[in-house]
Amino acid sequence: MDEKAPRNNPTFTGTVTLPTTTTIGGASVNPIPSGAVMAFAMNTAPTGWLACNGTSISTGGNNASLFAAIGYTYGGSGGSFKLPDLRGYFVRGLDNSRGIDPSRALGSDQADEFKSHKHKITKPSTIYVYTNDNSDYNIGGGFQPGGARPASYPSADASEGGTETRPKNIAMLYCIKL
Repeated sequence: MDEKAPRNNPTFTGTVTLPTTTTIGGASVNPIPSGAVMAFAMNTAPTGWLACNGTSISTGGNNASLFAAIGYTYGGSGGSFKLPDLRGYFVRGLDNSRGIDPSRALGSDQADEFKSHKHKITKPSTIYVYTNDNSDYNIGGGFQPGGARPASYPSADASEGGTETRPKNIAMLYCIKL
């Protein structure tokens, strides 16, 4: 009795593991090459990966293939190099001569920025009128002479928002393949 799974529809039992490297036509092929960056929904890097946290690591030993892939792109010198530090960052695709984000080098850091713009200010529908002693005033449609003075007044140049500009997002751990 032949117990091999059919090639067109194999069935596996137990744990299936793939080799870390394999060959195709005699050439070594890694399923995920050194230097690949992925986001993980866990607190620590899985085996064979390192957290992208800017750590300085040795250029040799288990790190040699990663060093061959990224070199000193993210800093370091001599016998150590730095991992990219992606903590709190969004990753942006390298422009690579497209012209959307020109003059950027691989691994370069970019500060936040607002594109130059203007806001239209329209004439307010409510007019504030005060007497010299501020005891008698009229705010059209609301307060009358002798009424209680509001604690604050709206301003056309008041600030709104938080401390940064960001899209909706979810935090995950970026890791780089050794």
